[in-house]
Amino acid sequence: MSALSALLDSYRAASVTEREKGTYFEELIYTHLRHEATYRDLYERIWTYSDWAKEQGLDGRDTGIDLVANSQ
Repeated sequence: MSALSALLDSYRAASVTEREKGTYFEELIYTHLRHEATYRDLYERIWTYSDWAKEQGLDGRDTGIDLVANSQ
């Protein structure tokens, strides 16, 4: 089993709801995009949709958008 598979399995086991499982995955991808050398220089800033929406004065409820990125 790969490290990624093990991590995802731990998220599945720890999650009480599907929403919580999705939040764990969203945070994983956010962290990956911020720190992985291939991607970190592509984006000036990355937000969760809810954080981005709040900065824009919008409703931050789940709309199916997970992350918003501003390219450099």
